[in-house]
Amino acid sequence: MDKIELIKRIFKTQVRRYLSQILIIFLFIIISALATAGVAWLLDPAIKKIFVEKDTKLLFVIPALIVFAFMLKSVATYMIRVKTIKVSYNVVKNIQILMADKILKSDTAFIASKHSGKFISNFTNDTGVLLGVINGIAISAIKEFFTLIALMSLMFYQNWRLSILAIIMIPIAAFFSKTLGKRMGKYVNKSLEASEVFTKFLSEILKATSVIKIFQREEEESKNFKNVIEKRIETMTQVERTRLGAGPVMETITGMAIAIVVFYGGYLSINNQIEIGSFFSFLTALMLAYQPVRALAGVNIGISEGIMAAKRIYSLLDTANQISDNSEGKILNIKNKDIVFDNVNFAYPDGTTALKNITTKIKGGSTVALVGKSGSGKSSFINLLPRFYSVKNGTIKIDEQDISNVTLKSLRKEIAVVSQDVILFDDTVEANIAYGRLGASKEDIILASKNAAADEFIRELPDGYETIVGENGLKLSGGQKQRLSIARAMLKNSSIILLDEATSALDTESEAKVKYAIDNLIKNRTTIVIAHRLSTIKNADKIIVLSEGSLVEEGTHEELLIKSNTYKKLYSQEIVV
Repeated sequence: MDKIELIKRIFKTQVRRYLSQILIIFLFIIISALATAGVAWLLDPAIKKIFVEKDTKLLFVIPALIVFAFMLKSVATYMIRVKTIKVSYNVVKNIQILMADKILKSDTAFIASKHSGKFISNFTNDTGVLLGVINGIAISAIKEFFTLIALMSLMFYQNWRLSILAIIMIPIAAFFSKTLGKRMGKYVNKSLEASEVFTKFLSEILKATSVIKIFQREEEESKNFKNVIEKRIETMTQVERTRLGAGPVMETITGMAIAIVVFYGGYLSINNQIEIGSFFSFLTALMLAYQPVRALAGVNIGISEGIMAAKRIYSLLDTANQISDNSEGKILNIKNKDIVFDNVNFAYPDGTTALKNITTKIKGGSTVALVGKSGSGKSSFINLLPRFYSVKNGTIKIDEQDISNVTLKSLRKEIAVVSQDVILFDDTVEANIAYGRLGASKEDIILASKNAAADEFIRELPDGYETIVGENGLKLSGGQKQRLSIARAMLKNSSIILLDEATSALDTESEAKVKYAIDNLIKNRTTIVIAHRLSTIKNADKIIVLSEGSLVEEGTHEELLIKSNTYKKLYSQEIVV
């Protein structure tokens, strides 16, 4: 998408809805431009009538008109700024809402392929630059353009010869502006990339403080952070240096223009071809005109900056989802809760093959365990059920309904996940449990907590169910977080439960409590378990043995000990990962 297309898109999708506000801004821009030109025009009668003709009556009138012109300009400028801020903040707000919606609805594969710092950078750095361009460049450019037109009209009215001499320098200013604009685009892109690296690094440092401390890497990480910060500051300095580079060029051009006008105007005055009042009025208009010329020279630089930020934002917004809701999809109708994998093949977006020709049937209401070494395809197996990823070929059916032909909402409504990596929000205990079913009553939340063996410890917390758990449950133990996760899944009341190593990181006491909670959770539900310890799967109705993405054997614990060498090896080593 080139610069013009991107600007058109931003205007059509974001700016046009505020057209009435923009028209009001235009009105005040015209008032400001006329008031600025009016100040310069008033100097002609001021010099003629007051200083030359000694008119005492106009001695009061003209200064009063000058004050009025300045007041009018200041009020108009204030209104322009207020309205511009409102429009620009609304545009950025709308873009950030679109970005938030995009991230929340994006494929799991897309989110996993990007560092969280990149998305944070899009939200903060990129939108910040775009806000500055809309707020400080776009509307200001229009204001300065109208002001320049008004002042140049006055200049031509006063003396067209002097005006032609004065505007000769404008193409030179435009040339330098274009050159600096190209350089600005390159530096801004580097600056935004450096800011993204900074955000990524900061995010990782905050998450890994305990790891850094235990391995005593504070000094090394401090040096790394220093390098990241210095790189960011260096690129930001390049941006500002380029932006400020327009200043000396424009000041020199302004000085040359004024010098030429003074020289030629002096020549005309000596030969009695121009009145002194007209000349000073013209000179004032010229000096006022070069302020908008300087501002307009920086517009190309500012626009280049905004375009780079907008490209990064819209590259996120334009990323197509590989998994989307089927507009003609049917509502998943649960009857027996049977699950069938029929010749399923799956590879990750980077080409890594995860599952090969998987065919199996899971009877409704049964508990099935997945075992195999790390990388055998267990997590991939369960990630395909809620369609976090889509199969390469083959089909997955629930109660004889192809999950690719039903709506995502109805599919995911019937599936609950409990994993070893529990995600909790920095909110109350109650709110975290209620996330399983928004609008759930207090009684339902307490019942789910009791069934999850969580009610007792919750009531012992400082504020009970109103206790804030901290970022990702920082204030809770691993077992407590796990039981809240189970309570949340219970409240959802789904037909299918996916347990991804839910007890692997717990001590014996916590594991016993969590196991009790899990037993309550999976009653009368189809359950697929990825287990770390054999004790949690020995009683499973069926165990599926995976190896390098293939299903090598399935059966009960006793059956597999007889017929599966892979399972016997895992069992003998007491390793099921």
